[in-house]
Amino acid sequence: MATPEYIREGLKQIASSHAPAVSNIAQVKSVDEEKAICVLTDEDGQEYLDVRLRPVLTGNKSFIQIPKVGSYVLAVRVEDDDDWMVMACDVVEKFYWKTATANLELSDKIHMEANGKNFAKLVDELFDAIKAMKFTTNYGPTINLINLADFETLRNEFKSLLK
Repeated sequence: MATPEYIREGLKQIASSHAPAVSNIAQVKSVDEEKAICVLTDEDGQEYLDVRLRPVLTGNKSFIQIPKVGSYVLAVRVEDDDDWMVMACDVVEKFYWKTATANLELSDKIHMEANGKNFAKLVDELFDAIKAMKFTTNYGPTINLINLADFETLRNEFKSLLK
């Protein structure tokens, strides 16, 4: 009598001989970020055109990974169709995460917005306010911020991090 594992393996072999694979690890040949698609090449040199970077074709950018050209990705078939979608990336060039009121983008810099406010602009405004600070002491008001150079250095470090 056949064991369940033996039957399962037999069914798997029959299915794979009559249907294409449901997942594939392939190399990224090109990326069209605006259309949220890429071209992949598998180990046999076969190209997969218009591979989706998002699951549905609504145009929404709720969560998108942009793979780096030349890196490897795991792509899966979308339902019983010939369409493919990237599920995971070996190397991510950029990613977007958007909600109704917030937006996060990671690439060479970080971009954060929520409720119409941009984090980089808020940090810049904070440094402007610090730069303009005046204090009253026993000897009268201060005129210049003594450690202004330190704050300018910090401001530049934030600018290299945020966009």
